[in-house]
Amino acid sequence: MADLPNDNDGAVFTHFPCFEDWSSQQENAATIDRYHDALHQHADEIKFKRQYPEDAFAVFEYLAHLGHAAGMYSYGVSIMFSQGTAVDRTEGFSWVEKSATLGFAKAQRQLVTCLSRGNGCEQNGVEALRWAQAAIDQGFADVHSTVGTMYLHGHGVPVNHAKGIEHYFLGMDAGSVDCIGQVGYLYREGTGVEKDINKAVELYEKAISLGCSFGRYYLGALYQAGDFGIPKDPSKAATYFKQALQLEDDPAPSMRSLAYLYDNGIGVEQNYELSLQYYLEAAKFNDSWALYYLGFKYENGTGVELDYTKAIEFYERAAKQNHASATGNLGYLLGQGQGCVKDLVRAAELYQKAAALGNRNGAFNCGVVFQYGSGVPVNLFKAIDYYRMAVRLKYDGAKSCLGPQSRIIHDLYNAALALEKGKKEKEAFDHFYAAAVQGHSAAVSSVASMCRNAAGLGL
Repeated sequence: MADLPNDNDGAVFTHFPCFEDWSSQQENAATIDRYHDALHQHADEIKFKRQYPEDAFAVFEYLAHLGHAAGMYSYGVSIMFSQGTAVDRTEGFSWVEKSATLGFAKAQRQLVTCLSRGNGCEQNGVEALRWAQAAIDQGFADVHSTVGTMYLHGHGVPVNHAKGIEHYFLGMDAGSVDCIGQVGYLYREGTGVEKDINKAVELYEKAISLGCSFGRYYLGALYQAGDFGIPKDPSKAATYFKQALQLEDDPAPSMRSLAYLYDNGIGVEQNYELSLQYYLEAAKFNDSWALYYLGFKYENGTGVELDYTKAIEFYERAAKQNHASATGNLGYLLGQGQGCVKDLVRAAELYQKAAALGNRNGAFNCGVVFQYGSGVPVNLFKAIDYYRMAVRLKYDGAKSCLGPQSRIIHDLYNAALALEKGKKEKEAFDHFYAAAVQGHSAAVSSVASMCRNAAGLGL
């Protein structure tokens, strides 16, 4: 266990010489600044090897309070992600921010991640991009990877695939190892480039050879899915994820992926306890998928005791990052009043947000709330539009809602009759037409009749 000294030259840390002994060595210049740099490097190494985490944390804390930029960064990250102490994201963020203000590029990149996801601070995409530019101006090309992810996934900024892809390529061209792995992913998915699995694997392996953990994670993902001609091998996937876990500055994707494998017993022996542990560790990094899976586990009691309140807590955090499924599920719990006071208005808002993010359940539920006026005024036209969206998104249950004998089509037809009786011919025609498009035979006849007598209808 390390002792925390009060003065610089009296520093005594286990596993590292004191300043006097260190500076007496021929190759070391007798400056306290260089000693602090060497001390930080040593702490980084033992943290990486997971040998003496308490010693590493003590060194970071000591250096941070001396105003050492790298020490501030490491101390802040340790506090944020519970490496040697209790989690305190707000305090951790403040130390990282102090380091970034001193010009430490890794801290500036960490601020980009925190600000874009609201981790330890309020989400602020504009401020995240400002810090990203500061790091880029210093030649820290890896920050392009973080910015690219912001744009691709809408973390603090509107989704913009073109900008996201541009940053990945800019970073790769500038020598960013992280971006090499990210461009490999683009080739795997065919996002912005022609799909080329061989090129993807080539880039992953290149990234791995240069020390990039992303490459290991993405290779693991390939073996997990067994797509694109790569043989499915969940056991090998787990091995890659574990290797990546030891190397990543942001290990959340590997943690989350391992959690999924343990949760389902894929490639490893099923272990709900270990799965939950990995998900919770990934959630400390505010990983939206980990937060979603935790919400799902607590909502359904999968490997944990059912707890709607906890489910809402995790879904809320994921929804803030525009996670489509979490947003839709959160809406459902609020609409049902499970684990909370029922809130139909917010539920409807969340369904619409989920639908806009491409979530099929959200689209279907939007159809339901607009059909029956749950949290929103009844609007049969919007309901039909959302049911059609749900069908396009492969929600099979939506098809029956659009059949000629379905309730909503009958409601449209009956509304048309009432409007026609009230001499509101234009509105009546719109309702008849909407029902006719869905195959309602009487509505088809009414549309035909109105068209024959279209004088004055403005058709």
